[in-house]
Amino acid sequence: MTRRRRERHHPGAVFLVDKPKGPTSHDIVRDVRRWTGLRRVGHGGTLDPLASGLLPIFVGAATRLNEYLTPYRKCYEATILLGKATDTDDSEGQVIAESAVPALNSEQVDAALEHFRGEIEQVPPQYSAIKRDGVAAYRSARAGEHVEIDARTVTVHELTATAIQLPFVTLAMAVSTGTYVRAIARDLGEALGCGAHVTEMRRTEIGDQSAADAHTPEALQAAADEGNVWALAISPADLFPDWPHFHLHGEQLQRIKRGQKIRHAPVDGWDKALAINADNHVAAVLRRDELSAATWQPEKVLAAG
Repeated sequence: MTRRRRERHHPGAVFLVDKPKGPTSHDIVRDVRRWTGLRRVGHGGTLDPLASGLLPIFVGAATRLNEYLTPYRKCYEATILLGKATDTDDSEGQVIAESAVPALNSEQVDAALEHFRGEIEQVPPQYSAIKRDGVAAYRSARAGEHVEIDARTVTVHELTATAIQLPFVTLAMAVSTGTYVRAIARDLGEALGCGAHVTEMRRTEIGDQSAADAHTPEALQAAADEGNVWALAISPADLFPDWPHFHLHGEQLQRIKRGQKIRHAPVDGWDKALAINADNHVAAVLRRDELSAATWQPEKVLAAG
């Protein structure tokens, strides 16, 4: 079977990768392409080279499900150095300001953190992928240009200081997609009057998935060398355990694969569901019909459902 046919017929899978500090998210995507022999590969949320932790990698038809991961909260642990601000808001940048670090206790740090909890307006870092006039902000920043980036609304569900050993503060947080941990560090430093930047960052969770269940690139490489890399993959359905899962077969499954509506009992509070075949592969994303609660329309049909 040619690579193109193999791509078209692959049911889709997800690798939970524990990205180390150093490589980019795209570096990991490139590695997964090499390990699997497939080109349709994408990641579920960029991690900076400085950051480590959970990086879901979608393969084959599963890449079409990537966008549905967006609403899930993401958890991070980050170490922040007070007293120095950098142009990138992390330790990979150039120091642009230095100030003495005030004597702070946990109550004072917590009071400052309170300003960054809940729904907040956050300005992304200058070195980010935010585009202005079609150009990524980091490209303009590298060229020495200052880019005016509009604030965006993000949600910080949880934010606590787990350790304070001045000038370092370690934070644990749960945030919405689109939240920049580097911006929280920058703004906390400004609130404390001394500047700050991130020195270490790790993504620990996305939704119900944990970095503790992820595989290192070394483990994936070893499995690939043994011809057993797919044993480390999970079904994309496992990323969405809270969604309704409709296990379909026979004519109902065939109708879904043809893009046709089916009848299925409604699920309170849900207007989307996953159609699952007998092999636990996702056949389609279903959308409840607006006029009939018991009618479901395919929103996305995966090639090998």
